[in-house]
Amino acid sequence: MFAVKKTDGTRNGAPHKTSSESNSKSNEATNNKKSILKGRPSITPPTSLFLNGVQVHFPFKPYDVQEKYMTSVLRALQNSEHALLESPTGTGKTLCLLCSALAWQQAERAKYGSAGVTQQPSVAAAASDGLTGQSQTNSSKPSHHRPPIIIYASRTHSQLSQVVRELRNTRYRPRHAVLGSREHMCVHPKVNPLAAKSKSNPNVESVSSSEVNHGCNKLNKERKCIYRNNLDDAAGHGGTWAPPDPEGAPAGRIYEQPVLDMEDLVTMGKQQRICPFYHTRSLLKDAELIFVPYNYLFDRDARETTLAEVDFANAVLIFDEAHNLEEFASES
Repeated sequence: MFAVKKTDGTRNGAPHKTSSESNSKSNEATNNKKSILKGRPSITPPTSLFLNGVQVHFPFKPYDVQEKYMTSVLRALQNSEHALLESPTGTGKTLCLLCSALAWQQAERAKYGSAGVTQQPSVAAAASDGLTGQSQTNSSKPSHHRPPIIIYASRTHSQLSQVVRELRNTRYRPRHAVLGSREHMCVHPKVNPLAAKSKSNPNVESVSSSEVNHGCNKLNKERKCIYRNNLDDAAGHGGTWAPPDPEGAPAGRIYEQPVLDMEDLVTMGKQQRICPFYHTRSLLKDAELIFVPYNYLFDRDARETTLAEVDFANAVLIFDEAHNLEEFASES
Protein backbone atom coordinates (compact mmCIF):
# COMPACT_ATOMS: atom_id res chain seq x y z
CA MET A 1 0.00 0.00 0.00
CA PHE A 2 1.07 3.59 -0.67
CA ALA A 3 -0.01 6.46 1.57
CA VAL A 4 0.14 10.22 0.87
CA LYS A 5 -0.76 13.15 3.07
CA LYS A 6 -2.00 16.28 1.31
CA THR A 7 -1.24 19.67 2.81
CA ASP A 8 -2.10 23.24 1.93
CA GLY A 9 0.24 24.99 -0.46
CA THR A 10 1.55 21.90 -2.26
CA ARG A 11 -0.09 22.48 -5.65
CA ASN A 12 2.26 21.33 -8.42
CA GLY A 13 4.66 20.10 -5.75
CA ALA A 14 6.16 23.54 -5.03
CA PRO A 15 7.40 23.67 -1.42
CA HIS A 16 5.81 26.95 -0.40
CA LYS A 17 3.81 29.59 -2.28
CA THR A 18 3.30 33.25 -1.63
CA SER A 19 -0.19 34.71 -1.37
CA SER A 20 0.22 36.40 -4.76
CA GLU A 21 1.05 33.05 -6.38
CA SER A 22 -1.98 31.48 -4.73
CA ASN A 23 -4.24 34.28 -5.97
CA SER A 24 -2.83 33.89 -9.47
CA LYS A 25 -3.59 30.15 -9.43
CA SER A 26 -7.07 30.85 -8.11
CA ASN A 27 -7.80 33.29 -10.93
CA GLU A 28 -6.46 30.84 -13.50
CA ALA A 29 -8.66 28.05 -12.10
CA THR A 30 -11.70 30.35 -12.27
CA ASN A 31 -11.02 31.16 -15.91
CA ASN A 32 -10.69 27.47 -16.73
CA LYS A 33 -14.06 26.77 -15.08
CA LYS A 34 -15.78 29.31 -17.31
CA SER A 35 -14.55 27.64 -20.48
CA ILE A 36 -14.57 24.02 -19.40
CA LEU A 37 -15.12 22.66 -22.91
CA LYS A 38 -13.26 25.35 -24.82
CA GLY A 39 -9.75 23.99 -24.53
CA ARG A 40 -7.23 21.92 -22.66
CA PRO A 41 -5.70 23.58 -19.59
CA SER A 42 -2.14 24.79 -20.09
CA ILE A 43 0.57 22.42 -18.89
CA THR A 44 4.05 23.35 -17.75
CA PRO A 45 6.70 21.91 -20.13
CA PRO A 46 7.62 18.64 -18.44
CA THR A 47 10.95 17.21 -17.38
CA SER A 48 11.67 13.58 -18.27
CA LEU A 49 13.88 11.41 -16.10
CA PHE A 50 14.55 7.70 -15.64
CA LEU A 51 13.89 6.24 -12.20
CA ASN A 52 14.30 2.51 -11.59
CA GLY A 53 14.39 2.00 -15.34
CA VAL A 54 11.06 3.79 -15.93
CA GLN A 55 10.74 7.06 -17.81
CA VAL A 56 8.80 9.52 -15.64
CA HIS A 57 7.44 12.80 -16.98
CA PHE A 58 7.24 15.52 -14.33
CA PRO A 59 5.85 19.08 -14.74
CA PHE A 60 9.20 20.58 -13.69
CA LYS A 61 12.64 19.47 -12.50
CA PRO A 62 11.89 17.47 -9.34
CA TYR A 63 13.64 18.07 -6.03
CA ASP A 64 15.77 15.31 -4.52
CA VAL A 65 13.05 14.37 -2.03
CA GLN A 66 10.56 14.04 -4.88
CA GLU A 67 12.89 11.77 -6.86
CA LYS A 68 13.36 9.58 -3.78
CA TYR A 69 9.63 9.40 -3.21
CA MET A 70 8.88 8.44 -6.82
CA THR A 71 11.67 5.86 -6.74
CA SER A 72 10.07 4.28 -3.67
CA VAL A 73 6.69 4.16 -5.41
CA LEU A 74 8.19 2.54 -8.50
CA ARG A 75 10.15 0.00 -6.46
CA ALA A 76 6.98 -1.11 -4.66
CA LEU A 77 5.04 -1.40 -7.92
CA GLN A 78 7.79 -3.28 -9.74
CA ASN A 79 8.20 -5.73 -6.85
CA SER A 80 4.43 -6.16 -6.32
CA GLU A 81 4.70 -4.96 -2.74
CA HIS A 82 2.38 -3.22 -0.33
CA ALA A 83 3.94 0.06 0.76
CA LEU A 84 3.35 2.74 3.37
CA LEU A 85 5.16 5.85 2.18
CA GLU A 86 5.73 9.14 3.95
CA SER A 87 7.27 12.42 2.90
CA PRO A 88 7.68 15.84 4.57
CA THR A 89 4.93 18.40 4.31
CA GLY A 90 5.13 20.57 1.20
CA THR A 91 6.95 18.11 -1.06
CA GLY A 92 4.14 17.51 -3.56
CA LYS A 93 3.36 13.93 -2.60
CA THR A 94 0.16 13.70 -4.67
CA LEU A 95 1.88 14.90 -7.83
CA CYS A 96 4.81 12.53 -7.25
CA LEU A 97 2.48 9.61 -6.66
CA LEU A 98 0.42 10.30 -9.77
CA CYS A 99 3.41 10.76 -12.07
CA SER A 100 5.31 7.70 -10.85
CA ALA A 101 2.28 5.38 -10.76
CA LEU A 102 1.08 6.46 -14.21
CA ALA A 103 4.60 6.20 -15.65
CA TRP A 104 4.78 2.62 -14.37
CA GLN A 105 1.35 1.84 -15.81
CA GLN A 106 2.42 3.32 -19.15
CA ALA A 107 5.51 1.09 -19.16
CA GLU A 108 3.35 -1.94 -18.38
CA ARG A 109 0.99 -1.02 -21.21
CA ALA A 110 3.95 -0.93 -23.61
CA LYS A 111 4.84 -4.48 -22.57
CA TYR A 112 1.33 -5.66 -23.37
CA GLY A 113 1.46 -3.96 -26.75
CA SER A 114 4.75 -5.61 -27.72
CA ALA A 115 4.39 -9.04 -26.13
CA GLY A 116 0.66 -9.62 -25.75
CA VAL A 117 -0.65 -11.10 -22.49
CA THR A 118 1.88 -11.17 -19.67
CA GLN A 119 1.95 -12.43 -16.14
CA GLN A 120 1.07 -9.55 -13.84
CA PRO A 121 1.01 -9.88 -10.05
CA SER A 122 -1.66 -8.13 -8.06
CA VAL A 123 -0.58 -4.92 -6.42
CA ALA A 124 -2.04 -2.67 -3.75
CA ALA A 125 -1.16 0.88 -2.75
CA ALA A 126 -1.61 3.66 0.17
CA ALA A 127 0.39 7.14 1.47
CA SER A 128 1.24 9.77 4.66
CA ASP A 129 4.42 12.12 5.84
CA GLY A 130 9.28 11.52 6.01
CA LEU A 131 10.43 8.98 3.39
CA THR A 132 10.12 5.54 4.94
CA GLY A 133 8.62 2.43 3.48
CA GLN A 134 7.19 -0.83 4.78
CA SER A 135 6.53 -3.62 2.32
CA GLN A 136 5.01 -7.06 2.01
CA THR A 137 5.35 -9.08 -1.17
CA ASN A 138 2.24 -10.64 -2.70
CA SER A 139 3.19 -14.04 -4.14
CA SER A 140 0.02 -14.53 -6.18
CA LYS A 141 0.68 -14.00 -9.90
CA PRO A 142 -2.46 -14.51 -11.98
CA SER A 143 -2.56 -13.94 -15.74
CA HIS A 144 -4.38 -10.80 -16.96
CA HIS A 145 -5.25 -9.42 -20.35
CA ARG A 146 -4.67 -5.74 -19.64
CA PRO A 147 -2.29 -3.57 -17.60
CA PRO A 148 -3.29 -3.01 -13.95
CA ILE A 149 -5.96 -0.42 -13.22
CA ILE A 150 -5.06 2.31 -10.74
CA ILE A 151 -7.76 3.13 -8.17
CA TYR A 152 -7.12 6.37 -6.29
CA ALA A 153 -9.21 6.83 -3.13
CA SER A 154 -9.58 9.94 -0.96
CA ARG A 155 -11.79 10.50 2.05
CA THR A 156 -13.90 13.38 0.72
CA HIS A 157 -15.20 14.57 -2.64
CA SER A 158 -13.31 17.86 -2.29
CA GLN A 159 -10.01 16.07 -1.66
CA LEU A 160 -10.66 13.90 -4.70
CA SER A 161 -11.25 16.97 -6.86
CA GLN A 162 -7.88 18.36 -5.73
CA VAL A 163 -6.19 15.16 -6.91
CA VAL A 164 -7.95 15.38 -10.29
CA ARG A 165 -6.68 18.94 -10.67
CA GLU A 166 -3.15 17.70 -9.97
CA LEU A 167 -3.57 15.15 -12.77
CA ARG A 168 -4.42 18.05 -15.07
CA ASN A 169 -0.99 19.53 -14.33
CA THR A 170 0.78 16.44 -15.67
CA ARG A 171 1.26 15.27 -19.25
CA TYR A 172 -0.44 11.94 -18.48
CA ARG A 173 -3.89 11.47 -19.96
CA PRO A 174 -5.11 7.97 -19.03
CA ARG A 175 -8.69 6.94 -19.66
CA HIS A 176 -10.26 7.72 -16.33
CA ALA A 177 -13.48 7.96 -14.33
CA VAL A 178 -14.27 10.27 -11.41
CA LEU A 179 -16.96 8.75 -9.20
CA GLY A 180 -19.08 10.76 -6.79
CA SER A 181 -22.48 10.66 -5.13
CA ARG A 182 -25.71 11.80 -6.74
CA GLU A 183 -25.81 14.54 -4.13
CA HIS A 184 -22.65 16.01 -5.69
CA MET A 185 -23.27 15.15 -9.34
CA CYS A 186 -27.00 15.13 -10.06
CA VAL A 187 -27.98 18.18 -12.16
CA HIS A 188 -31.75 17.65 -12.31
CA PRO A 189 -33.26 20.73 -10.58
CA LYS A 190 -36.30 18.82 -9.26
CA VAL A 191 -34.26 15.98 -7.81
CA ASN A 192 -31.33 18.03 -6.54
CA PRO A 193 -32.42 21.66 -6.08
CA LEU A 194 -28.85 22.71 -5.31
CA ALA A 195 -28.08 22.00 -8.96
CA ALA A 196 -30.32 24.92 -9.88
CA LYS A 197 -28.74 27.27 -7.37
CA SER A 198 -27.34 30.40 -9.00
CA LYS A 199 -26.81 34.10 -8.36
CA SER A 200 -30.37 34.73 -9.47
CA ASN A 201 -31.69 31.98 -7.22
CA PRO A 202 -29.45 31.86 -4.12
CA ASN A 203 -32.00 30.66 -1.54
CA VAL A 204 -32.63 27.12 -2.77
CA GLU A 205 -33.29 24.67 0.04
CA SER A 206 -31.05 21.62 0.15
CA VAL A 207 -32.34 18.04 0.32
CA SER A 208 -30.82 14.98 1.95
CA SER A 209 -28.72 12.49 0.03
CA SER A 210 -31.37 9.81 0.54
CA GLU A 211 -33.99 12.12 -1.01
CA VAL A 212 -31.73 12.77 -4.00
CA ASN A 213 -31.11 9.02 -4.43
CA HIS A 214 -34.83 8.25 -4.18
CA GLY A 215 -35.80 11.01 -6.62
CA CYS A 216 -33.15 9.93 -9.12
CA ASN A 217 -34.15 6.26 -8.98
CA LYS A 218 -37.83 7.13 -9.35
CA LEU A 219 -37.31 9.31 -12.44
CA ASN A 220 -35.00 6.80 -14.08
CA LYS A 221 -37.36 3.92 -13.43
CA GLU A 222 -40.09 5.88 -15.22
CA ARG A 223 -37.65 7.06 -17.92
CA LYS A 224 -38.50 10.67 -17.08
CA CYS A 225 -35.05 12.07 -16.41
CA ILE A 226 -34.21 14.18 -19.47
CA TYR A 227 -30.50 14.26 -18.55
CA ARG A 228 -30.18 10.47 -18.30
CA ASN A 229 -32.29 9.99 -21.44
CA ASN A 230 -30.12 12.44 -23.38
CA LEU A 231 -27.00 10.59 -22.22
CA ASP A 232 -28.37 7.21 -23.30
CA ASP A 233 -29.55 8.57 -26.67
CA ALA A 234 -26.18 10.23 -27.37
CA ALA A 235 -24.17 7.16 -26.33
CA GLY A 236 -26.23 4.66 -28.30
CA HIS A 237 -26.71 1.03 -27.30
CA GLY A 238 -23.74 -0.08 -25.17
CA GLY A 239 -21.72 2.96 -26.21
CA THR A 240 -20.06 5.76 -24.28
CA TRP A 241 -20.80 9.45 -24.77
CA ALA A 242 -17.81 11.77 -25.11
CA PRO A 243 -17.73 15.54 -24.59
CA PRO A 244 -17.39 17.57 -27.81
CA ASP A 245 -13.93 18.59 -28.98
CA PRO A 246 -12.70 21.96 -27.67
CA GLU A 247 -13.30 24.97 -29.89
CA GLY A 248 -10.52 25.36 -32.41
CA ALA A 249 -9.35 21.74 -32.16
CA PRO A 250 -7.84 20.51 -35.46
CA ALA A 251 -10.04 18.23 -37.54
CA GLY A 252 -9.17 14.55 -37.43
CA ARG A 253 -7.11 14.78 -34.27
CA ILE A 254 -6.97 11.80 -31.91
CA TYR A 255 -9.61 12.26 -29.21
CA GLU A 256 -8.23 12.97 -25.76
CA GLN A 257 -10.48 12.68 -22.73
CA PRO A 258 -10.54 16.02 -20.88
CA VAL A 259 -9.49 15.97 -17.22
CA LEU A 260 -12.54 17.25 -15.35
CA ASP A 261 -13.09 17.36 -11.61
CA MET A 262 -16.59 17.04 -10.11
CA GLU A 263 -17.39 20.73 -10.42
CA ASP A 264 -16.29 20.62 -14.07
CA LEU A 265 -18.43 17.53 -14.70
CA VAL A 266 -21.49 19.24 -13.20
CA THR A 267 -20.86 22.33 -15.35
CA MET A 268 -20.51 20.15 -18.43
CA GLY A 269 -23.69 18.26 -17.54
CA LYS A 270 -25.66 21.49 -17.41
CA GLN A 271 -24.14 22.81 -20.64
CA GLN A 272 -24.66 19.60 -22.61
CA ARG A 273 -27.85 18.56 -20.76
CA ILE A 274 -26.53 15.10 -19.94
CA CYS A 275 -26.23 13.31 -16.58
CA PRO A 276 -22.66 13.52 -15.19
CA PHE A 277 -23.43 10.90 -12.50
CA TYR A 278 -24.22 8.15 -15.02
CA HIS A 279 -21.72 9.46 -17.57
CA THR A 280 -18.79 8.84 -15.21
CA ARG A 281 -20.05 5.33 -14.51
CA SER A 282 -20.18 4.55 -18.20
CA LEU A 283 -16.42 5.22 -18.35
CA LEU A 284 -15.54 2.51 -15.83
CA LYS A 285 -15.34 -0.41 -18.24
CA ASP A 286 -12.44 1.15 -20.17
CA ALA A 287 -10.88 3.22 -17.38
CA GLU A 288 -7.17 2.94 -16.60
CA LEU A 289 -7.47 5.29 -13.61
CA ILE A 290 -10.47 5.50 -11.28
CA PHE A 291 -10.97 8.20 -8.64
CA VAL A 292 -13.29 7.21 -5.77
CA PRO A 293 -14.21 8.31 -2.26
CA TYR A 294 -13.20 5.82 0.46
CA ASN A 295 -16.73 4.49 0.91
CA TYR A 296 -16.79 2.95 -2.58
CA LEU A 297 -14.09 0.54 -1.43
CA PHE A 298 -15.33 -0.01 2.13
CA ASP A 299 -18.99 -0.54 1.21
CA ARG A 300 -19.66 -4.05 -0.06
CA ASP A 301 -22.72 -3.02 -2.07
CA ALA A 302 -20.71 -0.34 -3.90
CA ARG A 303 -17.94 -2.81 -4.71
CA GLU A 304 -20.43 -5.36 -6.03
CA THR A 305 -22.52 -2.90 -8.05
CA THR A 306 -20.70 0.27 -9.12
CA LEU A 307 -17.27 -1.40 -9.18
CA ALA A 308 -18.51 -4.83 -10.27
CA GLU A 309 -16.48 -4.74 -13.50
CA VAL A 310 -13.22 -3.84 -11.77
CA ASP A 311 -10.68 -6.66 -11.51
CA PHE A 312 -9.31 -5.99 -8.04
CA ALA A 313 -6.79 -8.81 -8.48
CA ASN A 314 -5.21 -6.68 -11.20
CA ALA A 315 -5.44 -3.27 -9.57
CA VAL A 316 -3.29 -0.76 -7.73
CA LEU A 317 -5.15 0.69 -4.74
CA ILE A 318 -3.95 4.09 -3.58
CA PHE A 319 -5.34 5.41 -0.31
CA ASP A 320 -4.60 9.10 -0.01
CA GLU A 321 -4.38 10.60 3.49
CA ALA A 322 -4.11 7.03 4.80
CA HIS A 323 -3.94 8.16 8.44
CA ASN A 324 -7.73 8.66 8.09
CA LEU A 325 -8.37 5.00 7.29
CA GLU A 326 -8.70 3.71 10.85
CA GLU A 327 -11.24 6.36 11.85
CA PHE A 328 -13.16 5.97 8.60
CA ALA A 329 -13.30 2.20 8.92
CA SER A 330 -14.56 2.41 12.51
CA GLU A 331 -17.37 4.72 11.38
CA SER A 332 -18.36 2.55 8.40
